[in-house]
Amino acid sequence: MAASSIELFDLSCLPRSGFKGGGTLAAMRARGLKLENHPNRAFRQDDDILCLVLAATEVFLLGSIGGDNTRLVELETTWQIGGAERTYLMPRRHSHAWFALEGDLVPEMLAKLCAVDFRPSVFGDLSIAQTSVARLNSIVLRADRKKRLIYHLLADSTCSAYMLACLKDAAEEFGGRVRDAGRLPS
Repeated sequence: MAASSIELFDLSCLPRSGFKGGGTLAAMRARGLKLENHPNRAFRQDDDILCLVLAATEVFLLGSIGGDNTRLVELETTWQIGGAERTYLMPRRHSHAWFALEGDLVPEMLAKLCAVDFRPSVFGDLSIAQTSVARLNSIVLRADRKKRLIYHLLADSTCSAYMLACLKDAAEEFGGRVRDAGRLPS
C-alpha cells in the first residue's frame, strides 16, 4: 500500500458481540478476557479478539481477523440470563456494520466526516471514540496491526450501505479504494 492511499475493508462478515450490565467487567474477567475499567479503551486478547470497553458496564467484542473466533462464539453460546453476574448478552453481529480503514491519510479522510481529531499524535492505538460519523452514531477504534495505521468503524447495520458509500466517497479523494477483507494484515 502506498503511503498516500487509503484502503477500505467491509468486515461485517466477521463475528462481533457484546455484554452490558453492572457485573459485565467482572463477568468478562471471569471468562478469561484481559481488560481494565477504562472506558473508551480497547484491549487485545491473546487470540487476537479486541475487547472494547465502552463504559464501566459495557463491552463490545470484535472477532479475530483471519484467526480463531472459538472463544467469542463460546462467550455467546454459554452465557445464561439466569446467572447472578448482572450482565446480559448484546449480540452485535446484526446490529452493527464493521468497516476498517488502513493508511496514513485516514485521519485526514475522517476529518471530512467527523469532528474528532484522529491524528495518531492525539488519538492513540487502542483508543475509542463514540461519536457521529457522516451523521450516524458510530464507534471508532484505532487498532494498529503490524505497524500499520488501522481504524475500525462500527455503525448501525441498517445504514451500512449509506456508511460504505460515505466512506468510499471520502477515501476516493485520497486515492483510496474498497478492498477484500482477506487483504487486511492479520
